[in-house]
Amino acid sequence: MDVGLQQLRCFLTLAEERHFTWAAERLGIPQPTLSRTIQRLEEHVGRQLLDRTTRHPRLTADGERLRAELQVLLPRLEAALRPVPAEEPLSLGYTWGFPRRRGRDAIDLVESRHHILVQPVRRDERLAGVHTGAVDAALLWGAVDDPRLHTVEIAREERVAAVSVRSTLATRSRVNWRDLGRRCLVLNTVSGTLTPGDWPDGGRPEIGAETTNLDEYLHAVAARRGVGVLPASVAAQHPDPDVLYLPLSGAPAAVLHFAYPRTNPHPHVENLAEALRDAERPALQSA
Repeated sequence: MDVGLQQLRCFLTLAEERHFTWAAERLGIPQPTLSRTIQRLEEHVGRQLLDRTTRHPRLTADGERLRAELQVLLPRLEAALRPVPAEEPLSLGYTWGFPRRRGRDAIDLVESRHHILVQPVRRDERLAGVHTGAVDAALLWGAVDDPRLHTVEIAREERVAAVSVRSTLATRSRVNWRDLGRRCLVLNTVSGTLTPGDWPDGGRPEIGAETTNLDEYLHAVAARRGVGVLPASVAAQHPDPDVLYLPLSGAPAAVLHFAYPRTNPHPHVENLAEALRDAERPALQSA
């Protein structure tokens, strides 16, 4: 039996999701079909790729090796079979905090100079769909650790603390990073970039609320479920009568990256990266 691309897609998706139901939904196939596909792949390679003794399947050592290889090779194979014509639009994913002025200026420049349509697409997931090919490139806050992606640093800026107007912190003119370590933190579990682990040992905040997008995040802050931390420009773009943004001392810089596939990227991603990096206006101003 020959191994087909669909089998490899199924295995890599399951390796990423670590859950048969979630992986099957993402692939658009029934769960039993996914299970049979993985079993046939294991039979073909003659090795067990999954440990099924727990509720969430875990990769065996052989499975981890195959996953690492496929993360690099499978996108290259798929790209070779489906090359992107130069005239196709370039889809630009983002999760939250789109850099309005810089982003729009860069898009205008690329569209006018290269006669290509750039389409911003919001996707509430950590990598905004660029890792699965749902978009051609993405603007992402925070570190991007994925061997399939090439990243370019676009901008750095200060962070601010987001607190409820009813919080005891609201009486202050500014707070520092260590202050927040003694508070509860609102966590964006889908596309957020901060966790309690970003604070030093012995001074890490507890998680007061978990959210999945920026709107939920601000609602939780307003309801005093915890404090939030945002890049200054993102805060400027999202005023809220029940949330106060305070200058934050000692916080690590917020870093914006432009990410795109290493293999067979859209012909104009580098042009867009250059336009974003070299934009004349200050990074990430609010519109």
